[in-house]
Amino acid sequence: MRKEVAVFNLLDVCLGLGLRVVGEFIDLNMEGLDSECKNLFGPDKVVDVEMLYDYIVNNIRDLSLDNFCKLYLLLGISEFLLPNRSGRVFSIFFKIVDDLPIIGKYNWGDVVYKYLVRSIFDAKTLLRDKLTIKQLYLVSCVYLLQVINFFLFHLEFKVCFDEL
Repeated sequence: MRKEVAVFNLLDVCLGLGLRVVGEFIDLNMEGLDSECKNLFGPDKVVDVEMLYDYIVNNIRDLSLDNFCKLYLLLGISEFLLPNRSGRVFSIFFKIVDDLPIIGKYNWGDVVYKYLVRSIFDAKTLLRDKLTIKQLYLVSCVYLLQVINFFLFHLEFKVCFDEL
């Protein structure tokens, strides 16, 4: 069995997803932030993706366009870029979407990259430590892995054709 190493770095996130790789750092561990958007659910409530869906669907007629956009962005961030097994929405994202005009100042590529790498590292550690594991979950933007796999497959294909 031949092993190959595929290089994966922050620039792949930028090229694969079109995410910004410069800007302000996003700390996923920040809690207890005052947020207008979070207050829609109750300031002390832990919000998950299902609650976001339900709130949007049940309040679609009463939501202002601004709040609808904020909740929809939260949904996209929490479902696509930085999902987790519990479905929990990171508190920092409520604070970020409160000010929509400056959402682009953050380093989205870095947080997605580090979150995915952390998940891969955790999975590798789990595989190494547990010999009888039956299933394994990766969190974060696993779509990014598909994009990278696609490019690797086509690059390998191109090399094969170039050799003919």
